[in-house]
Amino acid sequence: MTGTTDSRARLDLSGPWQLAFDPGGEGIRGGWTRENWPEARSVWVQVPALWNVSHPDAEGVGFYRRSFTVPTTWHGRMLTPSPSQEPVLSRAKEEGRGEGEVVRLHFGGACYRAEAWLNGAYVGSHEGAYTPFWFDVTPLIRAGAENLLVVRVAALSKTQDVDGMVLLESPASKQSWYYTHGGLWGEVFLESVPPLFCQSVTVEPDPHQEMVLVEVAASNRHAESQRAVVHLQVAGPDGSLAAEERSCVAVPPGTCHLTYRIPLPRPLLWSPEAPNLYQLGVGIGNAGEEADSQAVVFGMREFTARDGEFFLNGEPIYLRGLLLQPHYPVTLVTPPTREMMVRELTLAKEAGFNLLRAHLRPAPPGYLDLADQMGLLVYAESSLAWIKDSPRLLDHARRELQAMIERDRNHPSVVFWGIHNENRAASALTSTALIRFVRALDPTRVIVDNSGGAMAIDQDFGWVDRTTVVSSREMHRQRIQDVHIYVGAPLTPPVYEWMRTLGVSDPPVDISAHDFGSPAMAEEFNRECRSYRGKVFVSELGCGGMADLDEVVAGYGTLGDRPPFPKGSELSGRCEQGILQDAREMKAFRDSLHQGFEARRLDRIFGSLRGLIVASQAQQAAGLTRQIEALLVNPRVSGFIVTQLNDVAWEFHAGILDPWRNPKPVYHALKRLNGPHCVVLKAATPVVACGECVEVAATLLNRRPLHGDEQIHVTVCTPAGKQVERSPQLVSGGVGIRQLPAISIRTGEMPGEYRVSACLIRGQETLAESTEVVLALPRVALERLTAGVEFVGAPPGAFNVQGQGADQKRQQSDVAEPLLLAADPPSLTGEDWTRLLDGVEMGRVAIVGPLHKRDGLALRALKNQGLDVRLDYGIGNWMGCYHWIPASDLFAGLPSNCLGSEAYADVLPWYCMSELGGDVLAGSLRNTQTRREPSAILWYSDIEAVCLGQGTLILCQYRAFGQARTNPLAARLVHNMIRLAQDYQHPDVS
Repeated sequence: MTGTTDSRARLDLSGPWQLAFDPGGEGIRGGWTRENWPEARSVWVQVPALWNVSHPDAEGVGFYRRSFTVPTTWHGRMLTPSPSQEPVLSRAKEEGRGEGEVVRLHFGGACYRAEAWLNGAYVGSHEGAYTPFWFDVTPLIRAGAENLLVVRVAALSKTQDVDGMVLLESPASKQSWYYTHGGLWGEVFLESVPPLFCQSVTVEPDPHQEMVLVEVAASNRHAESQRAVVHLQVAGPDGSLAAEERSCVAVPPGTCHLTYRIPLPRPLLWSPEAPNLYQLGVGIGNAGEEADSQAVVFGMREFTARDGEFFLNGEPIYLRGLLLQPHYPVTLVTPPTREMMVRELTLAKEAGFNLLRAHLRPAPPGYLDLADQMGLLVYAESSLAWIKDSPRLLDHARRELQAMIERDRNHPSVVFWGIHNENRAASALTSTALIRFVRALDPTRVIVDNSGGAMAIDQDFGWVDRTTVVSSREMHRQRIQDVHIYVGAPLTPPVYEWMRTLGVSDPPVDISAHDFGSPAMAEEFNRECRSYRGKVFVSELGCGGMADLDEVVAGYGTLGDRPPFPKGSELSGRCEQGILQDAREMKAFRDSLHQGFEARRLDRIFGSLRGLIVASQAQQAAGLTRQIEALLVNPRVSGFIVTQLNDVAWEFHAGILDPWRNPKPVYHALKRLNGPHCVVLKAATPVVACGECVEVAATLLNRRPLHGDEQIHVTVCTPAGKQVERSPQLVSGGVGIRQLPAISIRTGEMPGEYRVSACLIRGQETLAESTEVVLALPRVALERLTAGVEFVGAPPGAFNVQGQGADQKRQQSDVAEPLLLAADPPSLTGEDWTRLLDGVEMGRVAIVGPLHKRDGLALRALKNQGLDVRLDYGIGNWMGCYHWIPASDLFAGLPSNCLGSEAYADVLPWYCMSELGGDVLAGSLRNTQTRREPSAILWYSDIEAVCLGQGTLILCQYRAFGQARTNPLAARLVHNMIRLAQDYQHPDVS
């Protein structure tokens, strides 16, 4: 709730606290909460801050302590003390504190469970890592004297249970993925309020009825009912008085809830384009004491979902979202500076996004205030994440959801409540109960039971299930195709086509044929789509491009120049030394990247490590552009959320901003796609043979209507630099998707890139533009190579072995030791493997085509020869897997000294190999992806020549053999590989 309280005195407890860790569990029985504080083993730390800032490896239990003095003007009483508090209350009365103020002890956040003692008396406990809480300490305060506060914090651990709490069974956001952390990360303060005060205010706007429903929770700490005056004032967006109401009500002892319906005729609606904000002031008091007041900011807006489509203020809205990962540098839970938080929201808004998904934990303090002001919708999620089943599952879920909703329900920016994420097991157990629970707390927002539950797909996982949403002011659960798609980059034409037609009842592409999911899974999803008439919401998608780790690490050293971390401060020093939890990990990745880059002499390809970073970021920009374009031209899609806004921990590839919130090139690429007008060009194939024609589909996307005098200008640029302009085409139309006539290009005999550019122009102004690149390559006659090749297993179709003539077969038999080629490893029998590997042992050269994890026979046969081929996923997901291509004989006539671009998409490895110690002819890299492994860059070989006995075995993970008949690049690569292998076979031949 956004609010201020002018009538309330406040004592800030921020600053130095003592902290003592308790690994042996002796704090309670040892009297740490009373006089026996372990002075010798305690250290001074700053609050608010996670203890990981000063002690990066700390976990388990820690005790905090500090003393403070309360002003003598603060008095208080407790109506119904517990038996344990009777002696304390008696002392309070003896000290003259029988009637007066109520004192509350507030915590902005403690991770994970907190228990408090004040002046030796137990105050209470709170469980939950990311939401505020408070305790009534009225009878325990010693006004005008020193008070002693002790807080025991139990943090979760990856290595042990803490107080019986298990990390994976607790609502801990993504601590299992990133860092476990603990401590008093939120502000701590004491607050003095009158005995009759406003405990909370809830605002429920109803623009359709032109009114706002206000619920005031009034707390009366007197022994008798009080006749209270409640005064409500609503200020409009311009500050003028929009409505006012007074009432006189009887407030019994305890807490009662008062409701008011305040008319707001012709309200100014809140939207991303016009974030109009109202302010409600609530005052409550009686004639005998000072009144209490609160101020709440709200907006008049309606948001709902129908058939997979979303509506804001009665109009359909296409959601263009970014996923905010729950992490910030150094401070982890909150931004190290408010400037960083303002920056990330401003960048999102300026790039044309209209939604932020606060992923897997409530947004940090102040975040939603900024979203309200800037006009950004927010998808708010609980900390349940991938929580596992336990007897406390429902208890955890209700507690976390209630805390989040009660904190954030007045923010107009919040339009979704998300319960689970990719958690089919927990959703099946709890969603029915939790949807009812959430709807009872808030009738107005859309509820999502399990994001990504309809389908989640990646190279290493996939499932199909059901996701439901509950519309505003409804209880009925609607089906929605809420999907998560991670298909890597660069994108192949079939996968692009699958995304372009996502949700149609009869899809033209079988995604399982491209190694995503399984045939059974794909068929189940298609069956779901056949019975579903709504739209598809792609609530996660993305691909990776490395952050510049040199710059990221350097950022920790310069953090001390920024408030509130002055140069020379303890935190500044820790940043520069790199001993902070995340700084240490980023340094490890940076150093590993430098070492691997130098060891493989990749400067020959990229010039410098910076060149590799730039290439990876260009791949991310191109890959995510292609994925978003596929969704934008798909009329069945109602919105998307990009994974992710920011790089975080080992996910320093996935963000469109780096960890310090600096934009990567992909940020600017997506900004173009989010513009009022967008042109999308897509060639039928990225590679053709010289002299062939290629069709380029053209689509115009309008978020705003055209004037009617706009034109599309098309230019084709040949490899020689010659530009050919086509006749301009007049376009018109309203908002939405408009298919333009396809652009047909005939390539010439000169190999190289043909560039097609299309611009939407109004007068002298360019409203939108796009460029598509098609690579033309000379044809290769692979049949001429068959004389020197002996096929093992099924031969590639491109060689046309069955069509060989008698003379050609005779020529092959005349070759003393033809090259062995196992282009299709799954087709080989055990005898085939024995023949091939024995031949290599005796001095022959063999090429083995791409291996798959399911090729057990092949992997065992190789392992028996001492080649332990370990495979890892090669296409990337929201992270990057980068395939480097040297300028060499193997890649002669092909794009090289680069990363594998879209021209290579059809042939790049699905699986890359751990390096085998041979001659790596082409390779790839990614990094470890959990903190259960050392933080390091992983290097792989995609094509490697290894010595086996007296011969050479070339293992090729590029999928070139199966594509060589139709793909000129694949044909050229196969041609070059066979020539290279023959050089290995006859090294003395120049």
